[in-house]
Amino acid sequence: MPTVKLFNHDDFWQFSYAHYFKADVEATCLCLQTFHHGSVNLALLMLWLDEQGYLLTGEQRNQLIAGLQPTDGLLQQYRAMRRSLKPQLDQAGYQQLMDFELTVERQQQHDLVAQLNTMPLATLIEQSHPTALATNLVRYCQSLGALSLVEKLQAR
Repeated sequence: MPTVKLFNHDDFWQFSYAHYFKADVEATCLCLQTFHHGSVNLALLMLWLDEQGYLLTGEQRNQLIAGLQPTDGLLQQYRAMRRSLKPQLDQAGYQQLMDFELTVERQQQHDLVAQLNTMPLATLIEQSHPTALATNLVRYCQSLGALSLVEKLQAR
C-alpha cells in the first residue's frame, strides 16, 4: 500500500504567491478569470500538482470545481463590488478591500487542498514525465476553451 501524501495548504499558498508574480502570469490569470470564467486558484492548483508529478482524473477535477462553487460566487460578487467602489475610495480604503479579497482567496486555497487531501491516493496517478501533454493545467484550460493561455500560465 503506497504511503499517503498529504498536501499542505501553506506550501500551496507559497507556491501560488511566488508563481503569480512571474512574468505574464498575473495578467494571464486575470484573463482566465475574466474572459474564460476560470478559477485562478484552481489553475494554480493544477500547475502545482503538475510540478509535483500528479495527474488528477477528470472526476477529481470536477469534484474540485464543484467544491469551489460556494466561495467562487462570493468572490465574483466581491470583486465586482470592489471595482465599482474603487473611484470612491482612497488608496488605503481600496487596499483594505484588496486585502480582504486576498484573505478569501487564501481560504479558498485552503479548502481546495483540504478537499484534495480527502481524495484517495490510488486515484492520483504519478506521472512518468512531468511535461506530458495531458497535464492538469492543460486539461483544465481545455475545459474552459483557454488552451492558448497554458504556456503563459506555466511561465516557461
